[in-house]
Amino acid sequence: MTLPILVLRLVVGILAFPMYLLNLLGVWNWICKRCFPYFLLRFTVIYNEQMASKKKELFSNLQEFAGPSGKLSLLEVGCGTGANFKFYPPGCRVTCVDPNPNFEKFLFKSVSENRQLQFERFVVAAGENMHQVADGSMDAVVCTLVLCSVENQGKILREVCRVLRPRSMSSDEWSAAEDEGQLSRLRRKSRDSPFVPVGVAGFVAVLSYGLYKLKSRREEKMSLRLIHVRVAAQGCAVGAVTLGVLYSMYKDYIRPRFFSVPRK
Repeated sequence: MTLPILVLRLVVGILAFPMYLLNLLGVWNWICKRCFPYFLLRFTVIYNEQMASKKKELFSNLQEFAGPSGKLSLLEVGCGTGANFKFYPPGCRVTCVDPNPNFEKFLFKSVSENRQLQFERFVVAAGENMHQVADGSMDAVVCTLVLCSVENQGKILREVCRVLRPRSMSSDEWSAAEDEGQLSRLRRKSRDSPFVPVGVAGFVAVLSYGLYKLKSRREEKMSLRLIHVRVAAQGCAVGAVTLGVLYSMYKDYIRPRFFSVPRK
């Protein structure tokens, strides 16, 4: 096994050498910024086809956040090629922020395809520092597929809070937005995503199955302790999956039908 691994490492090293060299010369980031918009343009077409229904549902209530003038001022952080434009409400005034200036021509193309929008401007800036956007000037901020790839999520969220227009809340909304403890937050997430326990159970099952597959090279010399580990792992896998499925069924079907309490 040592020789194939060495050969594989050598092949990977040879293939990656041009990237290391370009990075050493300081041009790799420039190439990435130039090429990334073309890749993202093709990716977003496929992504929107798969997520169209979800995005329509997600952005369906944007108009409710419009200001006193009735016009919705929206800021999109990490706008990319403008893949979300088609889902915004008519008359929406859109300001875009992205650190890559090469997205600008793709944005204009998206604007020409979505005439229902009023495009304000394109700001070249990182989400952590959007000083070009005034305080309290936006009714809504959209940030999709961005927070997973930024340097500081906390700074971006603070900037989002800064640019958002202060909004009054009803008593019902205030009650729902009260601070909650860690345990309450975990319960709420479990209630909102009832299949999470099944995912956890699946992870435990995979881990347990991996332990179960542990064998010594010589089966006849397998220790009694290893046999006990295999049996325990098998039981853990079956038990975890069973509990996960039962819990999900309870959350999805049993509790809503038999134990739901009507809200006052």
